[in-house]
Amino acid sequence: MVEVLESCFVVPSDETPKGRLWLSNLGQFSRGTFSGTLNFYKKAEATSFFSIEVLKASLAKALVLFYPLAGRCIVGSDGRLELDCNAKGCFFVRAQLDRTFDTINFQPSQELEELFIPRTQMAQSPFLLLMIQATYLKCGGVVLGFAVNHIITDAHSNFHFIRTWASITRGDLSSIVPPSFDQTPLRARSPPIVKFDHSPYKDNAASARSTPTDSTTTKLRLSKEQVSTLKIRCNREEVTKISTFCSVASLVWKCYCYAQNLAPDTTGHLIFLVNIRSRLQPQLPQSHFGNAVVEASVQSKVSKITSSPLQAVAEIVQTAVDSVNDEYVRSLIDYLEIVGNESVYRKEAPESELRVNSISGMPLYDADFGWGSPQLVSRWRVNGNRLIYISNEPGENGGIELVVTIDSATMHRFLKKLHEELNAGNENSSSGMKAIRKTQIGQCKL
Repeated sequence: MVEVLESCFVVPSDETPKGRLWLSNLGQFSRGTFSGTLNFYKKAEATSFFSIEVLKASLAKALVLFYPLAGRCIVGSDGRLELDCNAKGCFFVRAQLDRTFDTINFQPSQELEELFIPRTQMAQSPFLLLMIQATYLKCGGVVLGFAVNHIITDAHSNFHFIRTWASITRGDLSSIVPPSFDQTPLRARSPPIVKFDHSPYKDNAASARSTPTDSTTTKLRLSKEQVSTLKIRCNREEVTKISTFCSVASLVWKCYCYAQNLAPDTTGHLIFLVNIRSRLQPQLPQSHFGNAVVEASVQSKVSKITSSPLQAVAEIVQTAVDSVNDEYVRSLIDYLEIVGNESVYRKEAPESELRVNSISGMPLYDADFGWGSPQLVSRWRVNGNRLIYISNEPGENGGIELVVTIDSATMHRFLKKLHEELNAGNENSSSGMKAIRKTQIGQCKL
C-alpha cells in the first residue's frame, strides 16, 4: 500500500500571464482523459538525491514557462472548452512504497495507476491539467508519475515539459526551449471546407461487431536486429521508403487481422496518430505546446491484409501516413468545427479496428534531473481495447517495445502469428518464439 506523505499545489515561482487561452478543435475532441508516463530512477550516490524541496522549487520555475499547466479547464460562454490561466498550480504528491523495483510489475494496469498516480479526488480541485507524484521505494529508487490532461497536450508537448523541468533541476538552462502557445494556425476556416471522410472521428461501430469483451495487456520487445530485418523486408523492392513505424504497424495489423478470425470480406481499419507540426504549411514550431496530433486511417479487406506479403501491407500504410498533409489537417479542423460539441468517439472499438499509437523517436529517456537518466519509462494506463503502443528503448542498441491490449481470446493467436511473421524474414534465425517468450515483460528487472 502506497503511503502519501505530502500533497500540495505547486504554483509558478514568478508572475505569469492571466486570462483565457483558446483551445483548437484538436484539443476540444481529445477526450479529456489523463495520460502520461512513469519514470523510474535508480538510486544515485548523492546526498540530495531527488530532494523533494529541490523538485518543488524547480517545478515552480518550470511552471513559469509552462504556465497553462498551472491553470484549470473551464467551459466558455460558447460551450467550448478553454484554459483559465489562473496560476492555481499543479497537484504534487510525495509518497513512499515499501517495495523494491524488481517486485513491481511495470505493465500498464489499474494497480500501477493506483500506486504511482495521484487520484483526482485527493486534489479536491476540478478540471486539473497536471498531476505529479514522486514515490520513494524501499530500494532507494524513485518513481516520478506524470498525469497530464490530454485536452492541453500531446506526447510531444509532455516530453517537452518533462525535459524542461529536468534541465532546470540540474541547472542546465542553456538547453531550454521555451514553448509556444499560439493556437491561431489551428483555427477553422470560414466557411469550413471538408474534403476528406475523416472516418476515425465518426461512429462507424455499426459496420462491424462491437460487443465489449475482456481484454488483456502484454508487453513485448523487438530487438534492434529484429526491427532492422523487418524494415529490410518491408523495403525489399525499394519502390517506396517504408519507415520504422509503418513497418511495425503493418506487422501488428496483419497479425491482428489474422488473430481476430474475421470474415474475409470484412473491412479492416488501422487507425494511427500523426504529429502535424511539420506537416502544416507554414509549419508549426517544434516548440508548439498543445494538441497537435490527428487521427488518420487506412482500410482494406481482411482477406487482402492476411494474404498479401508484408511489404504490400506496409506500402498502403506508408501511403496513408504520407497523405496526412496540410490539406487533410485543414479539412479535419473544419469538420470538427461543423460537428460542434457532439461526441465523435465511440466507447468500444469494433473488432475490425486496430489503433496503433507511437512515441518511438521521442526523447523518453532524456529526463536527467541531475542524478542520471531514467532506467525505465513506462505507460501507467492503456486507454481502451484493441490498441497497441509503440515506443523505443534507450541507447543506440535499443529495440522497440510494444504494449499490446487486445481481446483475451485473441492474444495467443496474435503472438503465434507475430512469431511466424518475424521468422518469415529470417528463416535461419533461431530467435523466433523463444525471443517473443523471453520479452513478454511481467516484471522488468535492471
